[in-house]
Amino acid sequence: MYLRKDRRKNGRAYLSIGENYRAGGKTRTRHLESIGYVDELAGDGCPDPIAFWKAEVARRNAEAAAEPAKVIVRLSAAKKIDKRTEGRVEMGAAVPSAYFHRDLGIGQFFERKRTARGFAYDPCRILELLCWNRMSDPGSKKQAFAAKERFPRKCGFSLDDVCRSLDHLDANAEALVKHMNASLEEARGPRDRTRLYYDVTNYYFEIDGEGEEGLRKRGVSKEHRPEAIVQMGLLLDAQGIPLDYELFPGNINDMSTMLPMMEKAGVRDAANPDGERVVVVADKGLDTSTNIAACTLDGNGFVFSQSVRKATGKLRAWVLDETGCAETDSGSFGVKSRIADKAICVTGGDGKKHKVMVPVKEVAFWSRDFCERARRERAKVIEKSKAAIERGDTPAASCKASIKYAKDVPVVKATGEKADHNWVLDEDRIAADAAMDGYYCIITSEQGWSEREVIEAYRGLARIEGSFRVLKGTMDARPVCVWTEPHVRAYFLVCYVALTIVRLMQADVERLTGSRPSAGAVAEALSNMVGHRLDANVHHFDCRTDLTDALCKVIGIDLSREAMTKSQMNKVMSVVKKPRS
Repeated sequence: MYLRKDRRKNGRAYLSIGENYRAGGKTRTRHLESIGYVDELAGDGCPDPIAFWKAEVARRNAEAAAEPAKVIVRLSAAKKIDKRTEGRVEMGAAVPSAYFHRDLGIGQFFERKRTARGFAYDPCRILELLCWNRMSDPGSKKQAFAAKERFPRKCGFSLDDVCRSLDHLDANAEALVKHMNASLEEARGPRDRTRLYYDVTNYYFEIDGEGEEGLRKRGVSKEHRPEAIVQMGLLLDAQGIPLDYELFPGNINDMSTMLPMMEKAGVRDAANPDGERVVVVADKGLDTSTNIAACTLDGNGFVFSQSVRKATGKLRAWVLDETGCAETDSGSFGVKSRIADKAICVTGGDGKKHKVMVPVKEVAFWSRDFCERARRERAKVIEKSKAAIERGDTPAASCKASIKYAKDVPVVKATGEKADHNWVLDEDRIAADAAMDGYYCIITSEQGWSEREVIEAYRGLARIEGSFRVLKGTMDARPVCVWTEPHVRAYFLVCYVALTIVRLMQADVERLTGSRPSAGAVAEALSNMVGHRLDANVHHFDCRTDLTDALCKVIGIDLSREAMTKSQMNKVMSVVKKPRS
């Protein structure tokens, strides 16, 4: 506000109060209050009306600065919506943007490489947009670009720039992940790497066929789909925060992916023999001689699950024998353990494989919850097997695991004649599998760990399985809609960065509130924080929950107001790029 002095036609000076505002990119003025003629005001006992009202305007400005300003918006019922401009802004993007810049230091990483790149667009801004799109409204690069006007940062790049940036992101992916880990430790302190969780999954492609080279190959799909796939190995630290990832061709066996992942993450760093000892926790698919030998020779440890069905006869008999099994939780859980030797095959200096005995601790346990879940899942498979037998399409589908309880009996008992196919329900296999319901076996190099420590370490694998569900479900990372190898690698870099940010947000909210929100709840809360334009300078917000308050509080911003001006939103986006106070 300011004091305005006008000379009227009668020669007398008139005082009023006005203010400046911006509309259409230009500064304009408007009248707020009429005061009166100077000579009349002086006659009311005020010796200097101009000085008095200057002081009054200054006081009002000070009060306005100390309190949230009132926003006056004039709407016309006759005015039509402008199809050429975007009327929404997704301010929820400010929260992951804080982690993107403050904790992971991604902006700093690309800023250092600014002078080395030979193009005009900003790959950091493109990556930030793609990560936000993957979290809030998963879609293709084209869909992300179409939504850039709703992103609360200026996106001065074209769709072609987005496509071209993928090559640049791929070329810097490995260095970026290392920088993210270093930046995260600098911001939050050393990460707990004494226990690492590893698993591998695969993603199918939208296009048919294999690539001549590279990652897109036909293999064993987790979803039992016929399309070509790509394998993704993921490594988490002890807190369940992503530490690194690697991509493998779709035709690579899961068990051969662990050692390359460990080498990339520096777990098997020959240049650092005195490095921190780690215990790798993985599922039964990684329980191989090569992986056990590598962990042992590297001076590290392992916790692997052991398939009871595929175990040796002696081990299976010991697991199923209830002798020595200590019951807990009112009989719903039983556990026992023993020290044993596990036979593994290693390649010696002569190039031949030799059998070596490795001392391990074997922990067997039975869980009523696991048992009941296995029975429910088997009942579904039995019903599918019965339906396939009744339909007569069992031969064509006999390779599918969903009807594994259908078997071919080539002799018809009634006549003794042979038949081409006589499919029946395999009752013996059902009974054999039912006998092992709820039984699990874990082998570990950590002989000094208690049974509870071993089981808790193995249960931590649920975090990595949950991360895969977030990628495939919440972030809709399948099917993969790119096909050249650099673009595939850049695509998974985007997914990895987005997953890391989501996990950090979940962990921070849990520390603040004591309750861990799901990744889907976080994504929904942030995507609902949308401002709708009332005029050229003001947006109206109508979504606020306990979760949105917590997400904003952990990064130190306030998005709880109903109305925000452009300058206020720009200030928020500027604040989240600065280091935490």
